[in-house]
Order: sequence, then structure tokens, then C-alpha cells
Amino acid sequence: MIRLVMAFMFVAIFSGVALAEAEHPRLLITKKEIPALREKVKKEPFATMLRSLEAGVDADNWGVGTASRGYDTIIAAHRHAWLYVIKNDDAHAKKARAAVEQAITEREWANPRQKGLTLYVEGLYVSMIYDLCYGAPSWDAAFSDKVSKEIKRQGDVIFKSGGSEQNNSPASNWQALRWSNAATCFMATDEPIVEKDLEACYGRVVRYLRENLGSNSSKGWNIEGLGYMYYPMGNGVCPFAIAYEKRTGKDIRKDAPQIQYTLWTGYAAMVPTPMGLLRPDFGDDNPGTNAEGTMGFAFHFSDPALVPGLKYWYDRSVGVKGEKTFDRSRFGTIASILYYPADIAEKNPLDIPAWREAFIDLGGTGFFTYRNQYKDNTDVVAQMYVKLMGNKGHSGPDALSFRIVGLDTIWATGGGRYGPKLNGQDAYVRSMNTLYPSDPDGRVALSDQSGKVVGKPVINADGSGSMTANIKQNNVGTKNHTRRFAASFDKALGASAAFVISDTSDDGQVWQMVTLAPNKIATGGNTFTITNPQGHTLRGTVLYPAKTESKTGTRIRGSNAGDIKENNFVHFGSSDGDYLVVLTIAPKGASHPKVAATGNLGGDAPVGSVTVGGVTFTINGDAISGK
Repeated sequence: MIRLVMAFMFVAIFSGVALAEAEHPRLLITKKEIPALREKVKKEPFATMLRSLEAGVDADNWGVGTASRGYDTIIAAHRHAWLYVIKNDDAHAKKARAAVEQAITEREWANPRQKGLTLYVEGLYVSMIYDLCYGAPSWDAAFSDKVSKEIKRQGDVIFKSGGSEQNNSPASNWQALRWSNAATCFMATDEPIVEKDLEACYGRVVRYLRENLGSNSSKGWNIEGLGYMYYPMGNGVCPFAIAYEKRTGKDIRKDAPQIQYTLWTGYAAMVPTPMGLLRPDFGDDNPGTNAEGTMGFAFHFSDPALVPGLKYWYDRSVGVKGEKTFDRSRFGTIASILYYPADIAEKNPLDIPAWREAFIDLGGTGFFTYRNQYKDNTDVVAQMYVKLMGNKGHSGPDALSFRIVGLDTIWATGGGRYGPKLNGQDAYVRSMNTLYPSDPDGRVALSDQSGKVVGKPVINADGSGSMTANIKQNNVGTKNHTRRFAASFDKALGASAAFVISDTSDDGQVWQMVTLAPNKIATGGNTFTITNPQGHTLRGTVLYPAKTESKTGTRIRGSNAGDIKENNFVHFGSSDGDYLVVLTIAPKGASHPKVAATGNLGGDAPVGSVTVGGVTFTINGDAISGK
């Protein structure tokens, strides 16, 4: 008998199973933190956040749209689990139990032949529910023991196989979700685990952040697009990293400092429009903003210098001075309740030097951001993408391309992502704002080359600036493409914004710009005008070549932008592959400023000046500058 008792103690101690009853919750909060959380939600803005959470607790995939039934059920159950903790109401724990009972008995559970993303997401949310509802009156010991064992099974399957249909690139959102959620399963279960497996998960999440975001000096732009930041960070990496630090004391921000900026990117380029909160859609399939908890998690992970600006824009976008939705999709609202910094003073983002400096991304994927303000639907944002790291994960042909968002629409958009075909190729490759060597509706010779920055990019205190980039062969086949890009928001323009784009190349026979289909395009002489449904306009003036003929049309997108299935485009040619185009944006009823140029503005080393209203831009070889 003594030997049996000693043997049991040995197994218990060295397998990691505690002899005493396990203490939960322990992932995002501990038992000791519950009283403070319950007091917190009695005060604003948390009381309003809680009411919002309660109002949408049973909504299917609230704020995201149609998804699989499994996702909808378990995400709603996760909300109930938090409401159980916050309100100490077992009715919520009962609802969460019912969803978990269903999830762990279905054939998809712990099935290596199941789609990986489903395994990962259900693993996370069942783990969170178990952790939060452990000990609830409706969760008897036998059921809790069963769930603990099932979570361990799910974690093992995710860790060992990852499920089907995986994108195995270390930079892919699939791998971020796989390793972070396998680890969360391991940390949630009360079954014995292999600590080295948990450590391996941590190492692979760190690898993902480095592969996806770039070097330690990266400004956090996700190489697969912002939508692929929301999904893996909100539904995997962020909850894992917080739980892992609680368990081990290891702060992922030290091993992967890139994480201190990637959640900031969700704020940096987002603008209010009648279509909702929109942002540039590089490499992504939807320009909408369902941030999935990342707006709340940003307060925990971001560089402290950025947090006053995050609070400022959170309040005016999804918070109490804006939509009052509190980033409600998936992990949203909950992360806001946990991490919104009520005791920190807000500050206008453009008044924060670290915020403006982050608009220049030399150490990451190569996004360069120009923005006039953080205010309302008159905000204007432009981004140039150099694609310093080439293709990784889902990233597509966007090197040296640009996007422009503001005044109620996306003026310069992308083509969505892979899927629908046009002339035998993915439709989205034909909708790039770049130079093509031939008609974009013909055969496109894709290249996965990365671009490089030429000279020193500039960002000014008002959000304007300039930069130049080059690529030997751009992603749609044009050789020796150099793009000079300048943005100005100066009042002397006589417009809301102006962008000067100087392109030189060996064989760029077509200059193209693509906009969302509700925006109408009209051409005349060397100009084109895009008008959005609200009556605001973007005017394009072609200064080089001196004479050109524009073509317009409509194409299907590779994926919908909200409910928009098509893009409109305008393109025109040049015999020598060189171009100079000025884009100005004006509100409804306002005229556009006069645009003129002097000098030799074609050739490999253009020299001259461009005047837009009362502002002069200078081009000297590879350098471009403006006020």
C-alpha cells in the first residue's frame, strides 16, 4: 500500500498533475482578479461595453457575417462564459456547457482530417470556456473532467498534425493559429502535458511573428494583409501570449518586439465611411474592419508611446464617441473590457512622434503611410507598398502598388484575393494600381520579386511625405520599375489631398488605377475623374506622356469587398514606359486645383517640378519631394 501511494505521488508530481483541485480561471484572468473585474464593469465606458456584450451574446458570429455553425455556436458560448464570470450568473454557464457538450461530441472534434482552421478556433474557445466556467454550479466534476480530457485531445491533434488544408508557410495565419491554439489547449487542460511541446509552440509563434512581420524593427504590417492580422492575432496569438506569460513569466514582446506594432496597424490606416470602417486592402480579401478583439488587445501589447493615440482613435471609431460597437466580432468587446486603459489620457495620434515614425516601415514588409488626420469621414489615407520581404503566406502581386482611402470610399483599391478566374488567371492579379507590360486583361506574367527603397523616405508632422522604390521586375512583369510617390495635405493645394506619382520602367506599357465599382469613372483628354456615391471626386491628371488615350471598364473582383463584387478601372499607355500622374481629391461640389509641370519628366532620371494649386513638388532623378 505504501508503495502504491508513493508511486501515485511520484506520477502526480512529475507529470504536472496537481494533487489539489486545479484553480481556474488562469488563462487571461485569475480567480483573484474577478472581484476587480466585476467592479470595473460598473463604471464607464466598461458598463456600456458590458451592455453591448449582453445585447449581442447570442448573435451568430456577431459583427463578422455568415460562418460555419460550429464557429457561431462556440463563439457565442465564449461570450456566455465571460458573462458567467462577470455577473456570477449560472444561466450563462449552462448555455456555455450546452455548446461545449455539442462541440466535443461531433466528428470534427480532435479529427486530424478536419480543416485546420476549425480545429484551431474551436480549440481556443472551448479552452477559454472551460477555464472560465470551471467550478460553476452547472459544471459538475465529471463533466469538467471529460472536457479537460477532450481539450488535451484537441491540443494533441493540432500540435501533431494541424488538420487538413493547411498553408504550411511559417508566415501564414494558419501556422499562427495552429501553434498558439495548441498551446492554449495545453495550458487550459488539467491533464498531464509535455512541457517541451508547450515550449515548442511558443517558439513557433515567435517564428511566425518574425516571418510574417519582418525584423525586430518592423512596424508590424502583416504580409498577408490586415484581415490576416485580425484573425490570427485576435483568435490565437494574443490570448495565448497573455496566458503563456501568466504561466511562465515569459513576455513575448521581448522575443518578438514586432508584436508591439502589429496591433497598432489596425488603427493606423482605418477611416470612417458610410460603408463602415474601411482600410487599405493589400493582399487581403475584404477592406472592412472586423478587428476580432485586436483593438482591445492592442492596449496590452503595443509600445506604451502609442497607447494614448490608440485610445483616441478607439473612442472615435468603435468606442463611445464613434460606433459604440467596441470591436464586437469574435473576441472583440471582451478584449476591450479587459484592456481598455481608462486611466490613460488620450492624445491625437499625429501629435505622437512614435506614431508618425511608424508610418515608415523599413524593417518590415515595407508599408509607407500618409494620412491627413484622425477625425471623421474627411480623413484621407494613402499607402505605398514596397513588399520588402517578397511573397509569403497569402501575399499576392502588390509590390510598388498603392491604395487610397477617404472621403467615404476606397478610391484606389485592390482586386481581392485568389479564387474567381479571368482569362484563366486569378481575377485579382488584373486589378493592381501599377504598371503592366501589356493589357492587364491579357496574360499576366507574375513575379514574386521584392522591391527595395531608394533614398530616404520622408514623413512630415502633418502626415504628408514622400518616398521612392525600385524593383527589377514588378509582380505583374514590368521590368526595372521605379516609382516615386509624394503625398500632400497642405491647405494651399486647394484640395483635400494630392498625390504625385512618377513612374519609370523599361516596358511598362499600361498605367492602371482600380477603384470600387460603385465609384464611377469619366475620362476626357489627359484627365480622368472618379466620383463616389456621395458626390466626392478624385481627379487624375496625366502630365507625362503629353497625350494619351484612357480606357475604362469593369472587372469581377477576386473576392467581395463587403457586398461589392466588381471593380472599375482606368488605364492608359506610354510608348517609353514612363509616366507622371497627379491625383487630387475634392469634396462634393468643390473644384479641383490647377495642375502643371515643367522640366524633363520622362526617362530614367526625370528632373522637373509639379505644381498643384499653391504647392510645388520637385522631382530630381530618384528623389521626389513636396510640401
